[in-house]
Amino acid sequence: MYREIDLSGKWNFRTDPLNIGEKEGWNEGIESAEEVRVPHIWQQDDRFLNYSGAAWYEKTIPQLNKKGDNTFYLHFEAVDYQCRVWWNGIYIGTHEGGFTPFSFKIDDGLLKETNKLTVRVYDPADNGEIPIGKQGSWYTRVSGIWQGVYLKERSSVFVSNAFVTPDIDQETLDLTIDMSGQQDQAWNIDYVIRPHSIGEATWEADEIYDGTFSCSSLQSTGDLTRLKETIAVPKMAKWSPESPYLYELELKVKAGSEEGEFRTTFGFRKVEQKNGKIYLNNKPLYIRGALDQAFYPDTIYRAPSQQFIKKEITLAKEMGFNLLRKHIKVELPEYLYWADRLGMLIWAEHPNYVKWTEIARNRFETGMKEMIERDYNHPSIIIWSVYNEEWGLEWDLEFDKEKQAHVLELFEKVKGWDPSRLICDNSGWSHVKTDVNDYHRYFVLPEQLDQWEEDLDDLIINNADKNFVAGKSAGNEPKIISEFGVWGLPNVNKLKEYYQGKEPWWFANQGEQTHQDDYKKPYTLYENFERFGISKAIGDFDRLAELSQKRMLRAVKALIEEMRKRPEIGGYVVTEFSDIEWETNGWIDFLREPKVGFEKLIQFNGATCIMVDVGEHNVWSKDVLECEVYIINEQDDLNNFTVKWSLDVGGVKEAVSGEMVMKADAIYNRYPHALSIVVPEVEEPTFSKLNFELWSGNKKIAENEEELTISNKVLVKEEGPSVFFHHVDTKLIESLPVSFAVSKEEADIVLTERLDEEMLRFASNGGKVVFLAEKGDALSKKGEFTFRKLDLGESWARASSMNYLDTTWFEGLPVQTEMGWEFERLFPDFIIPFADYKKSNNNRTIHMFGNPGLDHQCEVIAGYFQGWLGQNGGIMIKQDYGKGSIVTTTMKLIEHIGDQPLAEHVLMMMIKKLSPERVKTN
Repeated sequence: MYREIDLSGKWNFRTDPLNIGEKEGWNEGIESAEEVRVPHIWQQDDRFLNYSGAAWYEKTIPQLNKKGDNTFYLHFEAVDYQCRVWWNGIYIGTHEGGFTPFSFKIDDGLLKETNKLTVRVYDPADNGEIPIGKQGSWYTRVSGIWQGVYLKERSSVFVSNAFVTPDIDQETLDLTIDMSGQQDQAWNIDYVIRPHSIGEATWEADEIYDGTFSCSSLQSTGDLTRLKETIAVPKMAKWSPESPYLYELELKVKAGSEEGEFRTTFGFRKVEQKNGKIYLNNKPLYIRGALDQAFYPDTIYRAPSQQFIKKEITLAKEMGFNLLRKHIKVELPEYLYWADRLGMLIWAEHPNYVKWTEIARNRFETGMKEMIERDYNHPSIIIWSVYNEEWGLEWDLEFDKEKQAHVLELFEKVKGWDPSRLICDNSGWSHVKTDVNDYHRYFVLPEQLDQWEEDLDDLIINNADKNFVAGKSAGNEPKIISEFGVWGLPNVNKLKEYYQGKEPWWFANQGEQTHQDDYKKPYTLYENFERFGISKAIGDFDRLAELSQKRMLRAVKALIEEMRKRPEIGGYVVTEFSDIEWETNGWIDFLREPKVGFEKLIQFNGATCIMVDVGEHNVWSKDVLECEVYIINEQDDLNNFTVKWSLDVGGVKEAVSGEMVMKADAIYNRYPHALSIVVPEVEEPTFSKLNFELWSGNKKIAENEEELTISNKVLVKEEGPSVFFHHVDTKLIESLPVSFAVSKEEADIVLTERLDEEMLRFASNGGKVVFLAEKGDALSKKGEFTFRKLDLGESWARASSMNYLDTTWFEGLPVQTEMGWEFERLFPDFIIPFADYKKSNNNRTIHMFGNPGLDHQCEVIAGYFQGWLGQNGGIMIKQDYGKGSIVTTTMKLIEHIGDQPLAEHVLMMMIKKLSPERVKTN
C-alpha cells in the first residue's frame, strides 16, 4: 500500500491585499502570519468575509523518508481559485480551478531535513470569467485551501487513475487504467475485485474476481500510459438505492522489485433513458429528488464531518428522496462515497461562469472534464448537467446560434467522456440536445392550483417542443420538473441561539445586487414584523416560523401530488433539501433541523403512496364528495391493498369511515369515482379532515390526508342589518342572504365594486362601505387606491410568498392565519401594495410605486409578503374615512359567491363586524 501523509491541521496564514508577497519573498518565509487549520475557507473568519485577492499559506514538514526509488507527490484535493506553490522556496507549479484535485512532483533534490511548503492562493474579486456557481452571486464566497492536502509516495511506475464501466447485460466490466511514471520497464498488474465493507455493514462475498494484466493493450500519450481491458464478472450483484452493493477494485503494479497499490470503489449498475422514462438496471426509475446546494452554517462550503454527511443522506432517505441534485457545485468526494454506500442517487453539475468569453468557456470545459474524471466510478451519479438555466450563456441561448452550437458541441464531448450516464445540456430552460427534458417551474399552492395544472398539462406534457430552442424538437426524453418549491421561514430565535446570541453573517445578504431586494434580506424581518398587521395576526417569531412552514408543507404536498397524478412526468426535484443562508425553501432548515410536519413528507414523497383528489376542499353539508384515488406503488412484491378511510368533522374523529379493496398491479394506478361520501350536517362551519390509509395484510404501507371545510347554509333573520348594493355584480345580489336597503342612506352597510365620489362622500359622512376590489386595476373607479397584480404564472418570487389573516375578525369560521385550502379560489390576483415593486414587461423591468405609509393609516386584516417579510401588500384593510369607514378587500368573493362556501361566510362576517347590530344565524 502506498504511503500517504495527511498535511491537514496547523498552517500559517496571511492575506496579501497589496499583492506584495512575491516581491518581498514570502515564498521563503511569511512574517506576521497567524495560525489556521487546513482545510481552510478564509471567509469563515469575519475579518475576511468580504476579502478577495491573494493570501498565503505555509507549513513546516519534518524530514521525509521514502522507500528506494519512490517519489513524493504533493496532492491538493481542491484550492479555490488559483494557486502557486513553492517547496523550500523553490517554485514547483501552479494550478487554476477551485473544485478538482491536482498534484506536483517533489524531486529528490528538493527534500531537506526540515521542509517548508508555501502556497499563494488567489481568488479574484472580478470572478465573472471563472467557474463560481453561487459563490458571491447568491451566497457567501469561498476562498482558500478548502479541501485536503497530502504527500503521496509513489513508485517509479504507478496507477494514477482507473475507470470502471459496468455492463450489466453482458456481465462484464470495461477497465481503463491510467499509468504514470517511468514507462521504460516491463510491468504487470494483479487485480482483485471484492465486495466493499468497512465494518458497520457487510455483504456476503459470493464472488471474488481476480487476474493479471500485462503491459500489452496500451495507449501512450506523454508520460501517461492507458491500459484497457474487459473482464467477465458473472453473478456480480447490482447497485441500486434499495441495495447499494459496492465493490472495490484493488490494483497491484509490479515493475521489477517495485510494487504499488491502487484502490477504488464502484457499483455494478446501468442507467439509460427510453420511452419517456429513466431506467436503472433495466427497470423504470421515478425521480423523487431534492436540490442540494451544500452550503453549511459554520463551514460554509465543506461538510463538517463524515458523520454529518451520513446523517444528512439518511435524513433525505427518510423524507422519501431517492436523488439529490448537487446544484452547480462539485461535491466533496467523501459525500459521493457515502451516497454510494447509503444508496442516494446524484445529479451532478459543474459550477457556472458568468461572462461569455472564450477563456471562461475553456475554464468551464476543463473543470467539467476534471470533475467527470474524478467522480467517474461513483455509481450514485446518474446524470451530468452541463449548464443550468443558461448561466454563463448570458440568457439568450434561444436566439443565439453560436451558443447553441457551443452547447451541442459540449453535450457531445461530455457524452464522449462518459457514455454511461445521462447528460442534461441546459437544466430547466431551453434545450438543444439532452437526455432529460427538464423544467424549472415555480408555483405556489393553493393559490395557483389551476395555473399549476394547466402548466403541467398544456406546457410540459403536451407541448414538450416549447422547451427546446427554435429548430430543435423534443424526442421522447423523460420529462422532469427539476426545480420547484415554496418558502418556509426558519425560526430566527433558534438561529440566534445557534450563533451564540448574534445574527449570522448571512443576515446581511452576501449575494450581488440582483439579490438585494427587501424580501431576500433577513434583516427585513426585524423592520417589518411590527408593521402591516403581521405581528397582530401571527404573534411572535416562533409562531411565524411555524405558520410559514405549515404553509410550505401544504404547498409542496399539493405541487408534488399533481405531478405524481400524471404518469407522463418522470419525476421531480424540489427546491430544496435544506435552507441556504437567506433562501429558505428547504425541507430542513440551515441547521439541518426538520421543519414543521417533517413526519408527513413521506406521505406524498415516498416510493409507495396513496393520493386522493377531492375536487373541492370546501363543501356544503349534504353535498356528495366525489373522490378519485391514486396509488403509486414502486414495490414489486405488493399489489393487493385495502384502503381504509375516515372523515373527521370538527372535533369528532372518524365521523364517517369505511374501507375498499384495491388492486395495484402497475407503478401508477388511478381509480376514478372510487369513493362517494355524503357530507355530514354541521351546525356551524367547521374544519374537517379526510384520512386515507393503504394496508397490505396487517401492515400499513402508506397514509395521507386532505384538509376540508364543511359549511352550513347561512340564513339571516329579518332583524339583521340592511345592505345597499352599489354597482355590484347581480350574482352577489342574488346570492347573499341579507336584508336589502332601497338606498344607501337607509342601509347599515354598502357593498360596492366602485369606489367613486358618491361612495367616498357617503363614508366621509359616517357611512360604512365594503369595497370589493377583486378586479384591481380593471375597476373603473377605485378611489385613491392603486393595485399590484400578482404574478399569475410561473414565478420564483411568488413562490416565496405567504398570505396571512387576523383570525379574530372571523371568529367562529374555519380559517387559518396562514390561509390554507379554506381560501381555495378566493385568493386574490391583486393586492394593495405597501412596498415599491418591480414589474417585468417585454424583457424590461419597470419600477412601480407602492404606498409605504398606508399601513399607518389603516388596520390590515389580511396581508401578503414575500420572503423575509418584504414586498408587503394588503388583501383586506379597514380605513377610517371621515366619520365613517371603508373596508377594502381583493379576495375573489364575488367571482365565487355561491360555489365556494367560505366566500359567503367571509363576506357575511365582514358585514357582521361593521354592523351596529350582530347578525343572528342558524
